[in-house]
Amino acid sequence: MILFYWWQENWQRVRSGADLWIVEIHAEATSEKISLGWMLDGQVAAVLGSHTHVPTADAAILPRGTAYMTDLGMTGPYEGVLGRDIQASVARFMDGMPRRLEVASGDVRLCGALLKLDTGRGSALAIERFEEKCLLSN
Repeated sequence: MILFYWWQENWQRVRSGADLWIVEIHAEATSEKISLGWMLDGQVAAVLGSHTHVPTADAAILPRGTAYMTDLGMTGPYEGVLGRDIQASVARFMDGMPRRLEVASGDVRLCGALLKLDTGRGSALAIERFEEKCLLSN
């Protein structure tokens, strides 16, 4: 919650440096991301979450014009555990022993959000989640 306190104390000084602001919050807890979205609604163009690697289906424009999405998802292999080898990930949870987690292969996707922004107002007009499967050659 340190970010919330920093933001309140420094926002007026920082905001004059750009036409619009996009905030990325890298956090595990969805409640932190959602709270920050509501706190910054109308002050920034977008609040976009990351960290969990799983795209959420909650892309929206909040009432005061801020685009919001809890998690953009990842760009990487979805045939795995958060982009890592399935067997090694499962074994780690089963025996609690640390092990090298190799990058998974197969079903590579590009995930994120497309934003339409109003630079004059510093707000969002639209947000749309996207997810594309990538064709890779070996």
